[in-house]
Amino acid sequence: MRTFVLLARKARTDDKFSLDDLPSSGGRMDVVARCISSALFISHAMRKDVVFYAVLCGPPNSPVTLKIISSELAGVRPDERSIGGQIKSALSGPVSKDWEEKQQGIYVSTKSFQEIIRELKDNSIYVLHEKGEPIEQTIPDPDPVFVLGDQVGMPANDEAFVMRYAKKKLSLGSTPYLASSVINVLHWIADRNGL
Repeated sequence: MRTFVLLARKARTDDKFSLDDLPSSGGRMDVVARCISSALFISHAMRKDVVFYAVLCGPPNSPVTLKIISSELAGVRPDERSIGGQIKSALSGPVSKDWEEKQQGIYVSTKSFQEIIRELKDNSIYVLHEKGEPIEQTIPDPDPVFVLGDQVGMPANDEAFVMRYAKKKLSLGSTPYLASSVINVLHWIADRNGL
């Protein structure tokens, strides 16, 4: 199982965004949708070994976390608008601390980034960071947890917190890549190494 945790600092925490304008109305919900697509899909199929967390920290009720379990999903397409629609539906109505399945394979909770990291602390956690160890020098452990920020990055206090539990920081180099592109590279590395 591969797990991805995306800290989406601007993404809305309710369903009041337009599917026709995910970048502006959703607090960059387009970034979240692209990352979900990269995490879940390969050509002509969906991966069945992925859990994806999107910790949404935008208005109006931060935080809200989406948890998507690929092996449970049905009827999801890889395009941003379709995924945005799934997110919109999952965020409609009240959200509580306990995980609630809003749609098949899609759960929501008001758990924070740090609470998610605590839940995953017994796994091999890797933080993606431009100043980390070159990724080509590391073969992640089986069943890795990859933690990454969105276009805004990760606040220093959250980064320090996750590093208490992380094995190491990994870097794709000094060039900042889109989070969705980083996820594709991580899948390639894990696939190549049979993880």
